[in-house]
Amino acid sequence: MTAVTPATGPGTYNDRVRLGWITAALLAVLTLIEYAVAINVENPLILLLPFVLAKGALIMDFFMHIRKLKTGGDH
Repeated sequence: MTAVTPATGPGTYNDRVRLGWITAALLAVLTLIEYAVAINVENPLILLLPFVLAKGALIMDFFMHIRKLKTGGDH
């Protein structure tokens, strides 16, 4: 017997797809900011560090499911 995932409600497929698009949009915005800083600042390392860390956190949380490993989730 297969489990049927409801079409609406918290944690549904639609919610996960929406969260994926939001994550992709945030990564795109952070990348554009990184690019603008990198081409306009002489030594941008310190200024870029928060953006790199934020992007890494988003990638690890959404695509690598790090949070579910800590909480004992299904992944």
